[in-house]
Amino acid sequence: MSLRRCLTALVIVTVGAACAAPAAGARTKTVFAGGPPPRPADAGNVKFAKDLDLNAFFGRRLTIHAGDTVKWVFSKRVVHTVTFLAPGDSRPALEQPDPANPYTGFTDATGAPFWFNGQPSLLIPPDHAFPVGGATTDGKSYHNSGLSAPAFKSYSLKFTRKGTFRYICLVHPGMSGSVKVVPKSAKVASAAADRRPRIAQFAKAVKNAKKLADFHPGGNNVVAGHDAGSVSWFRFFPQTRTIKAGQSVHFSIASKSEIHTMTFGPQPTKDFVMVQPQPAGPPRLQFSPYVFLPSDPTVPPYTGTNHGNGFFNTGILDTNPQSPPPGSLDVTFTNPGSYLYECTIHPGMQAKIVVT
Repeated sequence: MSLRRCLTALVIVTVGAACAAPAAGARTKTVFAGGPPPRPADAGNVKFAKDLDLNAFFGRRLTIHAGDTVKWVFSKRVVHTVTFLAPGDSRPALEQPDPANPYTGFTDATGAPFWFNGQPSLLIPPDHAFPVGGATTDGKSYHNSGLSAPAFKSYSLKFTRKGTFRYICLVHPGMSGSVKVVPKSAKVASAAADRRPRIAQFAKAVKNAKKLADFHPGGNNVVAGHDAGSVSWFRFFPQTRTIKAGQSVHFSIASKSEIHTMTFGPQPTKDFVMVQPQPAGPPRLQFSPYVFLPSDPTVPPYTGTNHGNGFFNTGILDTNPQSPPPGSLDVTFTNPGSYLYECTIHPGMQAKIVVT
């Protein structure tokens, strides 16, 4: 199952503890995590393409009174978190290597083992995946919504102390916001006044997205996404690239907040995350190596019969120079044919290479 589906059942039991009703007399203000929001009216009814998402907090700078609550409403297209780090802590990676639980038993269609058997698995730590910290905060400790999913419809947090408290999304670098908490005697904007800049923020992002969609990389290049700021296109540019047998395609990624894969042939599994129940506490969540890791230790030519059935995966590409995954790679296509591929992280993000 996908990350979204597998987490649905897991978060149901913990959401209640993280989302408490505000106290009588207190106010609740709303922030939207990602876009589009569940209700079109909350974005001013601007039109979103089906393969467009926005990686930003809309209403990202909010001012409330001490004792008030902020509610984050999640977009249903992409997984996000709302994470307040403890003072002095730096941003952690969403995942971490888990040498104690290496990948084992992964074989291709011919029965041959994949190279990543024996390698440390990629673990999503429980305090990243699940809610942490309860329903109130004084800004002095770690609080996390956990990964959003359909069951995780919103996340609410009551602020008990004045100050400015910054938060991030652990999934998307650069996605951040802040809550300024002032004394009850101070004036704060009304909900209606907060709504106007939020809708303007949505409108500006969608306008920028339309400009970025007009993108036509030349040569034998294929670019995953064409993103800037909060804009995240789940689209390959171009949708079809035609080359001659023996030529290579240069696959690259153009996003600072998203990761993508280029995956050909039948996938061994559609599972994005592997869920392993534990005797006590939350389950262990491992990223699937079929999705996150390259299918081969070095990039082979693509013949259409790789691994016995045409399976070939670049593994994730990203633009972070500090992370192990590359930002681009070249794949040579040896045989004529039409080869569909997709990003296994973002369902529906598909394109094809035509080899003549």
